[in-house]
Amino acid sequence: MEVHHHPKPEKKPFKEYFLEFLMIFLAVTMGFFAENLRERMVNHETEKSFMESLVQDLKDDKSTITQQQQVFDQRVILLDSLIMMLDATPVTANTNDLYYYGRLATKSQLFTGNTRTIEQMKSTGGFKLIRNRKVTEAMLSYYAILEEIRNLESQGGEEGEMNEYRKLAVQIFNADVFNRINSAGLNNVSRPTENPPLRTNDPKLRGDLAGWVHYLKNTRIGIYQFKKELVKKGEDLVRLIGEEYHLD
Repeated sequence: MEVHHHPKPEKKPFKEYFLEFLMIFLAVTMGFFAENLRERMVNHETEKSFMESLVQDLKDDKSTITQQQQVFDQRVILLDSLIMMLDATPVTANTNDLYYYGRLATKSQLFTGNTRTIEQMKSTGGFKLIRNRKVTEAMLSYYAILEEIRNLESQGGEEGEMNEYRKLAVQIFNADVFNRINSAGLNNVSRPTENPPLRTNDPKLRGDLAGWVHYLKNTRIGIYQFKKELVKKGEDLVRLIGEEYHLD
């Protein structure tokens, strides 16, 4: 019986094994670094995109506040006049002014702020992409002031005071007159052409109403101060982001 002998496989030199290992190691390492670099570039682009969007939000906020502040000074003077009219003895004969100012008193200018970008960053974990600590701190400071404004405008602040004002106003003013002078639209109030009578001339009720007008005025002044601070912090943040991310 013929026996066949299989040739023994030739052993590779150690150098060849080492070179094969080195080539595989380098390929894996280069792939790792390439993927890491690609991820860093994507994160950087995402970060920059967030910052561009945030800058637009800040500019939108400033524009809204600037428009609202143009009305603010007029409304403060209006509230001062309303307080004097309500406290007058005897009550002013120009009740058309009293009705006009009395209806405008509850026309507030709520400022919600543009939180589109910050909310998106919160929901997607975008905050961890921000490399500059100063930018992060400035953002948190800005939106902390925005929260203060919301608190002052809420039920515990301006809205609550307006509700107390309304409870007294319906006892002093005729609803039919309010209905006529506010019929042009939600935020449009026209001065009565005549001097309509009040439901009551009770000095105590008028004095109580004047007190709530005072609280409203002071709360709105507080909101105004926070808005001024918000604009300043927004301008500083826009400048900081522009320098850090080389935005135009």
